[in-house]
Amino acid sequence: KSQGYLILKNIINKKILADLNKDADLMISNYKKGIYNNQAASAASKKDWKQKGDISQKGKMFLSNQCEFYPNIDKYAKGSIVKNIAKKILGKKIYLFNEQIVNKEPNTKSNFSWHQDSGYINFLHKPYLSIWLALSDTDENNGCLSVFPTDLNKVKSNKNHQWSNKTKDLVIKVNEKKASSCPLEAGSALVFSSLTPHSSGANRTNRNRKGYLTQYSSEPLVNPVSGFAFSRTLLL
Repeated sequence: KSQGYLILKNIINKKILADLNKDADLMISNYKKGIYNNQAASAASKKDWKQKGDISQKGKMFLSNQCEFYPNIDKYAKGSIVKNIAKKILGKKIYLFNEQIVNKEPNTKSNFSWHQDSGYINFLHKPYLSIWLALSDTDENNGCLSVFPTDLNKVKSNKNHQWSNKTKDLVIKVNEKKASSCPLEAGSALVFSSLTPHSSGANRTNRNRKGYLTQYSSEPLVNPVSGFAFSRTLLL
């Protein structure tokens, strides 16, 4: 809790990893063909998002809330491995509210700026949990995540984020000298709070850099004014 993140090595076996990569590759291929099934968020609820533009640009690809169309991904996102991790951190009640394949295409300026995940939600909410699973080996050459250690006993809310038209994402400033790079082997995960600042670099290699992000909360994330949920509210 004093760091705001932890690394869990090899949380899935090789078969599960292969199955997830199979679904991820199919999803990426379908997306490029124009097949994209986002069932979780209604048009009305999307108005609540603080996001001011499409973050799937500059080689960054975020394919959100399609797990029901890909059985291996669906099984993992709602399964015991991640549920047990989330319960140990958040408590007995666990809601899946967002999940997405995150891909950096080869040889692209696919940096993702420093931000807190909570910065993308435009209403007060309890901090939630992100589990970022590496589907391919990640390092500084292909855009591994970096985190800014955060004492969650002291930090209770997110900073004010600004949209950058240059990088096409939300941005905060951190002292990067105090940040930690988090290279991961495929099958390992970075687990962090929605208040923990993080970023990732460009993919300067000739292969996709793939990850799968699942996010869990201890209560439904619902805008108190509009009554709309942010994405989904699936009790596991």
